[in-house]
Amino acid sequence: MERVKDDDTAVSMSEISINVPTWSGYKRVSVADFGARSEEGYCNGKAFQNAIDYCKRERSSELVVPSGIYRFYNGNHPRFEGMLDFQFDGGGSEFIFSTVKVFFTIKNCVRTIFKNFTVDWDWKSGQLASIGQVREVASDITYFDLHFPEYAQVPDDLNIRTLNAMNPLTLSAGCELGREFHANHFRNISRQDLNTFRIALSNPEDFRFLNPGQTYIVRHFIYDANAFELKSNQHLQIEHVTIYSAPGHAFMASGDQRHWALRHCRIVKRPGTTRCISVTADGSHITNSLGYFMIENCDFSYNGDDCLNIHDNSVQGFERIDDRTISLIRVLAWRNPFALGDEIEFRNEDLSPVGITGRIAGVEWNKAYNSCTLTFEKPIPAEVSERAILFNRRYDSGNYIVRNNFFHHNRARGILLHSGNGLVENNHFFMNQGSAIQIECGSESRWSEGFGVSNLHIRNNLIDSCDVNHWNMAVIYMGVYLVKGRTQYAIFDRVWIENNTIINCPQQTVYASSCRRVYIRNNAILNSNAGRLKSYADGDENGVLHREYYQGSLMASHCNEVWVENNRRLSTVATTEDHIYIDYATSTNVNLLNNIGFN
Repeated sequence: MERVKDDDTAVSMSEISINVPTWSGYKRVSVADFGARSEEGYCNGKAFQNAIDYCKRERSSELVVPSGIYRFYNGNHPRFEGMLDFQFDGGGSEFIFSTVKVFFTIKNCVRTIFKNFTVDWDWKSGQLASIGQVREVASDITYFDLHFPEYAQVPDDLNIRTLNAMNPLTLSAGCELGREFHANHFRNISRQDLNTFRIALSNPEDFRFLNPGQTYIVRHFIYDANAFELKSNQHLQIEHVTIYSAPGHAFMASGDQRHWALRHCRIVKRPGTTRCISVTADGSHITNSLGYFMIENCDFSYNGDDCLNIHDNSVQGFERIDDRTISLIRVLAWRNPFALGDEIEFRNEDLSPVGITGRIAGVEWNKAYNSCTLTFEKPIPAEVSERAILFNRRYDSGNYIVRNNFFHHNRARGILLHSGNGLVENNHFFMNQGSAIQIECGSESRWSEGFGVSNLHIRNNLIDSCDVNHWNMAVIYMGVYLVKGRTQYAIFDRVWIENNTIINCPQQTVYASSCRRVYIRNNAILNSNAGRLKSYADGDENGVLHREYYQGSLMASHCNEVWVENNRRLSTVATTEDHIYIDYATSTNVNLLNNIGFN
């Protein structure tokens, strides 16, 4: 084992270089030459794959698609693997999928471009989500009737996975103090009429919030199949691609994925439909990767989860087998991809450094029990607690630019950031159910994500009407989740929140904690704290466990070296709070300078 030092050196944010394909001679191939046809009922999987394989074998420069609508059946979907100096031009075509399997796999490719096409799920083969409306609630809340207005007759086998609150007027995700719940709360489901189900509840006391007229996004798929899986590519560019829907994430990036970009991509509901969702999970989910990416001029909307989620996975707790071997539980090979040679850093329960790292010499998985055994090259010092949190330092999904995007009308957060060295600028956030920007790190039984965030610039963004459900009590939220609660350790360091315009948030504009060297300045705050105060009677399904922890319009706690300056707050409606609140019991060296409009 080696001892490590805490590095507080600032890293400047620069443009990310992505290399384009290099061609000595240009060779273009068409999928039509391999039998691809824009024809109803015809499966294009074999034709497309034959064309792709030919391009790889012959080192073709470009594969083109004549404009049309191409369908894929039986899980025979395009797979691009090991492509070098290659471009795929969809020619404005649409690709329609009807099998729950990744639509496009792009793996181990170098200097490639994918552009100019649209992908969609075939909703005739099964809806990804439906609008559901509460018609009747039993007086003793033992059941409620859920009506599905889109159907002439709801299928008997409709898979009700989650119910996510939506605004019945705008039919978009979220409504004030809206609640979410899952099928595990149901005792049984029975048909009442052609498009209404009666749902019996296991714990009626937990559902006092139900009322006739409440409307929900009822998801039938969640994390089932992604539109794009991007694995271990270098210098990849995806441009002018539209995703109308998919039964999972739109873009999933992982592995040795680095130096890549999404530009002018859209995740939107198909026009002319009554769909209540685009993709059923995240717009872009980046995990256990090597970072260095850009997302620019994109439109992500109506996602079933976050528009953008950037994180690497940790795990907390282990059992010593001997001085070099430990056993881990609640781990999955895809979520915690431990491998030979990976460097593991041990952290204390409060996320502070132990000062110890070790290199993996052996990994043995027991997938049946979601556990694995790690053997290290050198002994683990006895001082390392079995409650320690493990960071796999092979991965760092940081170093990113998120610029000029529109993130809106999605079920969860606009951007969820667990990685640092980032620039988030000139984006528009609108009607996101959760925080517009959530900066987070933590470990618990459900999930453990993030290694901390340092060197992050959030500037020149417009944040309008976010945190619709009062999800995390602030439209820009910075905090940890740990078994023992907030930590004094500054897991967030060197964060600039500057020159943003924040409009119409139900609770706080900014909450900052477990941080140091944070600069909140030159922001315009209009109509903050304009929603009803959340109380214990409203429950904690949206993650707010202690309402009393959140006070004021802007708040800092568990922090050191924070500057709040030159911010202006303006209110034209009644608000519940109007001041800056500093928890001085947990904070030091907080500077408040030249702020206007706060009491």
